[in-house]
Amino acid sequence: MFVPETTSRPPAGMVMPQTEQLIFTVLTQLPFIYNLFIAFKNLVKGDPTCLLFAIGGVIASSFEPFVDVLGFCFFPREGNWIAFEWVNRPIPMFVPATYGWYVGGIGYWFWTMYQDDKTFQKDIWGMWLKSWISNLILEYPALYMGVYTYYGYQPFTVGGFPLWFPAINAIAPMVGATIVNLMAPHLKGWRKLTIIPIVSSSFSIAHGIAGWPMWIALSTDIGYQVTYPAAIGTLTLLVTGVWVMSKQFPESGALKLESKPRF
Repeated sequence: MFVPETTSRPPAGMVMPQTEQLIFTVLTQLPFIYNLFIAFKNLVKGDPTCLLFAIGGVIASSFEPFVDVLGFCFFPREGNWIAFEWVNRPIPMFVPATYGWYVGGIGYWFWTMYQDDKTFQKDIWGMWLKSWISNLILEYPALYMGVYTYYGYQPFTVGGFPLWFPAINAIAPMVGATIVNLMAPHLKGWRKLTIIPIVSSSFSIAHGIAGWPMWIALSTDIGYQVTYPAAIGTLTLLVTGVWVMSKQFPESGALKLESKPRF
């Protein structure tokens, strides 16, 4: 969705660098390989949960083109090793595996923490921060190498990275882990397969919860006087979302009677 003579149009003539693309593709596969190692190790022991999270994470990558169009993120077509393409946005090969370990793998890690009786409301804020930092570590090298870019009147941009975007990405693993945690008493036997659609939807849910003020503001092409207030609105929605998810746990020091919710 490109509108001529506006900032909604990505930079013309951008080419995916081949060496940098190879480096980033290899580096992003390594965490996913480790995630699969844990998943199959657990599967042998009779627990498919980690594998189901990973599969859901890979499927979640299908929402990437829509987030890119709405949030003004761009992967160039020329030189791109394309894995799939919707809405005229080519998505590189490294994206599905990256989602597999970021949305799925970190989501599984958070879910294991949710199952811990020592997890309290304050810990959820730390999880959000850890997930946010992980996203910064993941994306800054790719931005520096010119693998992709953000465009338009992006607020709170540091080193070419608008910080509102990873703040939303960071809650995606938390959303999946939260829904699975709340549904845990009902996910027995074959019903555990429900984890796949839950996790695969978590990324789109996260961006739907908090991304819409920024999507609207960027699309107006008016300027920073619109996008900065919208970013504050997005942050407010994010804080509200994390606060809501924290309420599945007791306050710090409170007696935790049950490790799993009962319905």
